[in-house]
Amino acid sequence: MRWPLDLRVFAIMAGIWAICLVMRAFVNLGDYEVFDPLQVVFGGVRFEGDAARIVLIVEAGIFASVAIGIFAEQRWGLLLALCFMAEVVMSHLAFVIAYLPIRSEWMTVRATAMQGPTIVLITLYLWIRASDLIFDAPPSSMKARRVRVPQDQKAIREPVRADSAVVGFEK
Repeated sequence: MRWPLDLRVFAIMAGIWAICLVMRAFVNLGDYEVFDPLQVVFGGVRFEGDAARIVLIVEAGIFASVAIGIFAEQRWGLLLALCFMAEVVMSHLAFVIAYLPIRSEWMTVRATAMQGPTIVLITLYLWIRASDLIFDAPPSSMKARRVRVPQDQKAIREPVRADSAVVGFEK
């Protein structure tokens, strides 16, 4: 059984997003001498500069692994996608809770909070589409056959007598 087309589209989008993250990590959009504007939130912690680049490369690797796993129709690809999206949801929530009291961070908190519903919907979509593929047993490649033994064939041919005792019951 082939996996649904929409999961393949999700894998394509995950692969494209991995490429975008790598480009964001390595391509500088300007010459900044005083500070590096690159910021990334991972695990509820904000990373800046070179640490943010490393986090982006790790995230790109995760998204590339998700894309490869889903294209190969492997359960681990869906599990990785679900676990990572759950981490993203919790990370955004932790960031919003941690930085909400800081007045200078309100714009960042607002932007992060606005991304929340979209991330939750993506996670729910993955859960709905992937739960059957992850938790149901795969169809067996071999059909189950009942092997008849000689005693079964003899029992089928002989008629049941009225005076024969039924196992577990008395006459």
